[in-house]
Amino acid sequence: MKGMKQVKRMKARLGRRRLTFMIFTLLTSFMICALIQAQTQKPPVFRTRTDLLQLDVTVLDKAGKPVKGLTADDFVLLEDKRPQKIEAFSEVDIPDAPPPSAVWERKVSPDVISNEIDNQRIFVIVIDDALSMGLLPPLMIPDPGATAAMKKSAASFIGALGPTDLAALVFTNQTRLSQNLTTDHARLIKALEAYPVDGGGILGMPGQDRCLAEKYSVGTVQGVVNGLAAVPDRRKAVVFFGGEMPWAQTVDRCFTYARWQGTFAMAQQAHVTINPVDTMGLRPDGITGKAERYLIVAENTGGHAVVATNDFEPGLRQVFVENSSYYLMAYAPTNEAEDGTFRRISLTVKDHPEFDVRTRRNYWAPKNKISEREKQEPPPSVAAMAGILPLSKLPLRATAAAFAAPGGTGAVVAISLGLKQPAVDARTPEQVEVLVKAYTADGDERGSNADTITITIPAARRDADTSRYEVISRMELEKPGKYELRLSAHSAISDSRGSVYVDVEVPDFKKDRVSLSGVIVNSALAAAPSAPLRVLRDLTSLTPTTERAFVSSDIVMAFLRVYQGGTEKLAAVPLKAAIVDTTGKSIFSHTESVPVDRFTAERSADYQLRLPLATLTAGDYLLSFETTVAKTTARRDVRFTVR
Repeated sequence: MKGMKQVKRMKARLGRRRLTFMIFTLLTSFMICALIQAQTQKPPVFRTRTDLLQLDVTVLDKAGKPVKGLTADDFVLLEDKRPQKIEAFSEVDIPDAPPPSAVWERKVSPDVISNEIDNQRIFVIVIDDALSMGLLPPLMIPDPGATAAMKKSAASFIGALGPTDLAALVFTNQTRLSQNLTTDHARLIKALEAYPVDGGGILGMPGQDRCLAEKYSVGTVQGVVNGLAAVPDRRKAVVFFGGEMPWAQTVDRCFTYARWQGTFAMAQQAHVTINPVDTMGLRPDGITGKAERYLIVAENTGGHAVVATNDFEPGLRQVFVENSSYYLMAYAPTNEAEDGTFRRISLTVKDHPEFDVRTRRNYWAPKNKISEREKQEPPPSVAAMAGILPLSKLPLRATAAAFAAPGGTGAVVAISLGLKQPAVDARTPEQVEVLVKAYTADGDERGSNADTITITIPAARRDADTSRYEVISRMELEKPGKYELRLSAHSAISDSRGSVYVDVEVPDFKKDRVSLSGVIVNSALAAAPSAPLRVLRDLTSLTPTTERAFVSSDIVMAFLRVYQGGTEKLAAVPLKAAIVDTTGKSIFSHTESVPVDRFTAERSADYQLRLPLATLTAGDYLLSFETTVAKTTARRDVRFTVR
């Protein structure tokens, strides 16, 4: 009976995961956002013609190092053996990631997120915890050492990401721990650290449904590749950590081989490389047997396999090398027929047959037919937030702070959305349409709110080239947990639309022994005009701002709310406020005990701090609030700059 319940739970989870894959694919298919330019050099702006095919190309020499300095004239491009003309071409050379400017930079996430991302590469780290990462003989139980090695290597890989690299962390089994694509690498580390050392392979163990585990494993990779296929003009790589690469045996009863073939076809067409890492390390049979499967996956997708070694670092460095220098090009196929036929691509370098040229090798021609999906396009406000990447036509930045819902259950998220426009030379009325949707880690929608906000933008200063202003909104959520807020906004004065994605953690305010709301930052001088002013009046008397750069003469207040959950008798709560510089040196520290009489009938107390900006020199700082009650610790962080 217990086994039947387990199977039912697994099937239910599989259904949810299939829904997640459908959502992921749907989001990518509607991605219509403007392509973001590279930081060090701009890739070509390809024309939006239906007959223009885009390629990203890696060229490696015999030593596996990227070949740089090639031009369009150095390549021979064929489609079905017919010569093609390269119409757009650019070389991308990404330098190694600079060391972090602050010791806390990779550990603490900023509380303000912008949609102005100078992105060059996308990495998706897949952790295969549906199948075991290593087994200890003779009982063949999960090896905590293999999981620990994986976490160490994955953390090292995240640490090597450049500041403009987008990355995601995806678990094949415990999907709630996954982290969506972000340039905030601190969130990736947090998601990785949350995974238990002994938590891998619970589905693939004896007595469990092996086919279900393999579906989770390969299905996750397949879903990721299908999603990434919709993103053009980016270097896209999947880094797969696992100890049991699922593969078809004599009889493919789990349809694993068939799934891999579909994944390979999509990866080849979209030039998504899969770079598998064998977390089993050195195997008794070397690189034969199961280790060969990792090589097959890499060879079929142009990736790099890390096998037959207990030191993953050199192999992971090679993954970065092969994704650090590449070419973007586009051509108009001479065969203009929209007949849906399968076409093959050949790309070589003149006079250098020894060079290994890696790019998509085939594609399906479009059909001259409007699909049902195209007939049923979503509203513009929804389409703007439906892509893997936010829409940046209208520059936005946002911050979100969770509070317990006053006088009720659940939570309220206070949202400030900052907009940037070309400078206006006179007072200008503006109308902003805002749509906010909240999603769980499984992709389920948990809330939606639409507002139309009127605000008057003052004339910009003579030396300013932009006008900034902010709109305030809120989102009500029923349950605690991790959410992604997707916000889209439309500006009437510029008739432009943008979106931005913000992660927010909602504590269990009613049950946690102690918890903290998000931090509201208010600036008397630096903040842009905002509206409506009273939308958060039941949460705070301060108007939040997304501004985090101040001058020493500014008056900046930080506000948060302290909660005591449960039914224990109210007690005084120690609360420490601290500011450290980029070296981690303490610049300011203040601890006080929030007395019992400050707590309301809802078991909450307000706390407010004026930042000592006059005592700070120019530079970056980390403001933190921390409290501990009965072994429960709560902390909130804010990164800010003094100019």
